[in-house]
Amino acid sequence: MKIIAWLILIFVVLLALRMINVRNARARRNAARDPAAKPAAEPMVRCVRCGVYLPRTEAREISGGYACAVGACASNG
Repeated sequence: MKIIAWLILIFVVLLALRMINVRNARARRNAARDPAAKPAAEPMVRCVRCGVYLPRTEAREISGGYACAVGACASNG
């Protein structure tokens, strides 16, 4: 009787591990298929006025480099 109980326990553990593996594989496959789920790194630039690093899309280009597009640096002309 003990052998049957051990076999059932081993079967349940292996089944649970298999289900976890399938779920993780499905999640990896969906993440690889959807590029919006993991955005690419955005280049950072340094504001020449205040020295803060910010994403390139949030900066504006000025003579000599980049400046903050909003805030005190933007109002300094």
